[in-house]
Amino acid sequence: MNELAAAEPGFTPSAVFDADALTELEGLFGRPRLMDLLGVLDREIVLRLDPPADESAQLARDAHVLVSSSGALAFGDLSSACSALEQACLRGGDIAAQLGTAVHAARHARLAIATLRGV
Repeated sequence: MNELAAAEPGFTPSAVFDADALTELEGLFGRPRLMDLLGVLDREIVLRLDPPADESAQLARDAHVLVSSSGALAFGDLSSACSALEQACLRGGDIAAQLGTAVHAARHARLAIATLRGV
């Protein structure tokens, strides 16, 4: 487990993604390509949510990008959290809870990606 993951009590990288789906993706793409794709997702998370945009329309766009990219790579919690964030932004209500959930899921996804990639 990487140093960041070890610093978060109770964090289990494998609980953050669908291991069976990642195994299937590895079979389709090969391990090197899958690791590249996970690196791209990690950079997208940083770009979109670290820190999150202040303006709700931009935050909705950022969340939308992460819905599909994280979902495609078996990070269902992050995808669901970003979907809820996107919808909250589009409805124009209070987004604090959804943003907090998305940022938390993003942090866990980044920790799991680092563990998977061995960085």
